[in-house]
Amino acid sequence: MIYRMRIYRAVADNLPLFHEFFRTHLLPVQLRHGARLVGRWEAEDGRVVAVWEYDDRDAYERVQAAVVADPATRQAREVRQGLPPLFTEKDEVFMKPAPERLEPEEAPMPRF
Repeated sequence: MIYRMRIYRAVADNLPLFHEFFRTHLLPVQLRHGARLVGRWEAEDGRVVAVWEYDDRDAYERVQAAVVADPATRQAREVRQGLPPLFTEKDEVFMKPAPERLEPEEAPMPRF
């Protein structure tokens, strides 16, 4: 599994519109092509974080190509052009699960 984390610096006054645009225009296209949304969060500092799960990087590339080619993506871009700014910054990082446990020689021994 790999995970894609997107972090947006949302425009506070437009936060409800940001979420509505996501639910109405972006989420259905992603789900239709196999993306799996792990969750979305609002951080205390005004950022919105979305985490998506994919089987591997090739699966992500296939999903992304299908999303880009979907006519609904073009329609979403057209709708967004008529909206006020929804975010000022966007960052993306891919992640993989960390090892579940340390090997015995790596694990620190508890001191009592």
